Amino acid sequence: MKRPRCGTTMAVIFACVVTSATQAADAAEPAVRPSTSAGDAMRRMVTALGYEPDVGDRCVAFSRSLPVDRWKSAIDSATRRGADGIAEAESRVIEELRRRLDGIIRQADGGSGYWNLPDVLADRQAQCLGNCQLWYVLGNAVGVRVAAIEVSRPADGELGEHETHVATLIRLADGRVRMIDTRYGIDSGPFRFGEVYRRDGAWWNRAELSPHRSLHRRVRPLDSGGLEAAILLNIGNTYRRAGRDADAAPIYDRGLTRDPDSPALNLAVGETFFRAGTWDEAERSIRAAVAIDPECSDAHAALGTLLTRQNKWGEAVAAFERAIALKPHSPDAIQRLRDAQRRRAEAGSKVPTP
Repeated sequence: MKRPRCGTTMAVIFACVVTSATQAADAAEPAVRPSTSAGDAMRRMVTALGYEPDVGDRCVAFSRSLPVDRWKSAIDSATRRGADGIAEAESRVIEELRRRLDGIIRQADGGSGYWNLPDVLADRQAQCLGNCQLWYVLGNAVGVRVAAIEVSRPADGELGEHETHVATLIRLADGRVRMIDTRYGIDSGPFRFGEVYRRDGAWWNRAELSPHRSLHRRVRPLDSGGLEAAILLNIGNTYRRAGRDADAAPIYDRGLTRDPDSPALNLAVGETFFRAGTWDEAERSIRAAVAIDPECSDAHAALGTLLTRQNKWGEAVAAFERAIALKPHSPDAIQRLRDAQRRRAEAGSKVPTP
């Protein structure tokens, strides 16, 4: 199984650029030139994601059961006729693509390798990132502008520990966006991003009075670099789980250059430094993750772990308490909090009484 090339720079096909507190997900350039065939466009999308050319061929073979040329022709025709009707044509293609993919792809659990596009094409199973890659390749190939969002808190509760989640974001020609998240059963109608979400640093929080109750509470729009960084994060995690931190570190660094606002990547870099015993670098990266996303439970827990290594028991307790407040059912943080409380009490009992 071939993994993506870590050094490939993803071509900017669609940038989800936030321009104000009331506007997001503007398109940078057209997804596909009308003269480009859907198959050639798919190969270009796959290469842009960092995969070898044979993966592009496999993606084209996968698409043979889909009417990609008809979809592309419908959008090209609407585009040539002018602004009226483009969004309607896009919506029809999106709906048909969604139904087709839902019928073909089975959802895999988070512990599997089905974020990797070759695995998805071979076995017809996908995690959230695998789904996003299919949408990115197929959607952009037929002329739909597809990017992604990183989800901090999904609509139905907390994410699992040490888990990142992404979903598909599609910008229509009329400026509205549509969110599709197969895992959480979200398929929103078109909406104006800035009317539903309000920006809070790198994140966008859903307005309390938003009628779109099915949407996620907190999201971070990802441009093409952010999607590539999410793939690199998963590659690095694969090496890290195998105990190969030396191989994971440069992959994380590459991902961070593509998406410096990624809390997960900053945290992964910090934890890699921590295991290598380079405490100052670890603290800088972990605190960067906390600063980017103060509501990231895992980042506060990692900071607490670092502080225990520095024998700062009181600060460690505070960090673990914050982590648990954000994610109450976190067994790792709960156990570490108890250990830090015990060590703080032991340290206090050794202080001489005046």
